[in-house]
Amino acid sequence: MLTRTISPDNSDSDSGSDSGQSDATLEDLESNYAPLQRMQARYLRSGNASPVSDCSSNSSIVYDIDFETLIDDLLAESPCPLNEDRNTVTVAASKDGANDSLMIKCLHQSAPELAILLRLNHSEFRDDPWNPIPHIICAVERDERVFLCMHRLVEFNNPPLQTVVHYIDFFRQVLEGLTFLHEHSIARLSRLDLAGYMVDLGPTTSAATGSSSVESFDRTRYPVRYYFTDLSSAREYDDDEAGGRAADPASFRKDVEDCAGMMESLSSNIPSIAGKVSVLVSAMRTGTFDADAARKLFEALCKALPADIFDEPVPPIPPSPDSDASRSTPPTDAYGPMSSSASMPILNLARKPKPRSTALTPRVTPPPPPGLARTRSLDRVRRALQDELERG
Repeated sequence: MLTRTISPDNSDSDSGSDSGQSDATLEDLESNYAPLQRMQARYLRSGNASPVSDCSSNSSIVYDIDFETLIDDLLAESPCPLNEDRNTVTVAASKDGANDSLMIKCLHQSAPELAILLRLNHSEFRDDPWNPIPHIICAVERDERVFLCMHRLVEFNNPPLQTVVHYIDFFRQVLEGLTFLHEHSIARLSRLDLAGYMVDLGPTTSAATGSSSVESFDRTRYPVRYYFTDLSSAREYDDDEAGGRAADPASFRKDVEDCAGMMESLSSNIPSIAGKVSVLVSAMRTGTFDADAARKLFEALCKALPADIFDEPVPPIPPSPDSDASRSTPPTDAYGPMSSSASMPILNLARKPKPRSTALTPRVTPPPPPGLARTRSLDRVRRALQDELERG
């Protein structure tokens, strides 16, 4: 079983040796959780296939879907579920028991968020387990908009995080994701907003909010992956150009401070780890800790936690109100009408079955390739000349 938990043999923390209590803590953890190691860059560039994972991921699903038709049917809905206030919808499975539910996100073709999502879905980055970007299955263009079909995700706390180790795993993945994006010079990530975090519960879990499969999902049995789904204010910097990352260090510091605020808020209701998290939060707010330093400190602090607290129950997070005020505000330099990522709750949209009459016949017959068109034209000329000769 592959998860993102601390491994004493592979930790890159700068801390020294730990006490016997710390070692026992990690051994206790590893009886239920095995480490998911980050792949080296040389592995990613080698073109090797991704290793098989037992974690709850939709990445292995094969979608037998006509995405072009799906987007056309979505746009034909009245009223259209995608609008200025909602740019992401969840499409329900095609039938009961099917595991082909997915999410569709609409972005303007000039949106920086689109460029970031497409670049980090390249195979060179996609297989890095620290990459917090949702996996794109297909991109469909319609006029100036691009519809990204992605693996289906749900809100990060649906079902609720129930034990201390659930929160530790969530915080760790957030810090790893923040480190990954900062390594690739991407900042302004709005990590204080909980609406920007989602989780992959795997292909066998229903996409419907409040469904029995979601409510019964066991994070201990099926470790989860968390993703950053709102990059509407994100910016990618180029260190090789004037005015790049070095010219805007405040944005990277702000991301670390926002992440600290999120962790402080969630841990305030968990007395057994609130003290350790408070140490981390104070360090992250000094302005001298980058994301990777915060990640290493968090790892070191977790290694000092007593083993018996990891299974302690934690009161569920109250559901966030559905008002717009509880959602992130679109940036002032947003591109196009579809730039807001989390201004409304995600909608479950039932997918229409493909009509039998159009299963094998395209709506519009495409023109032949230029070379074939020229060949057909020459054939017509030859036939016309042959007819003239025969009549003569």
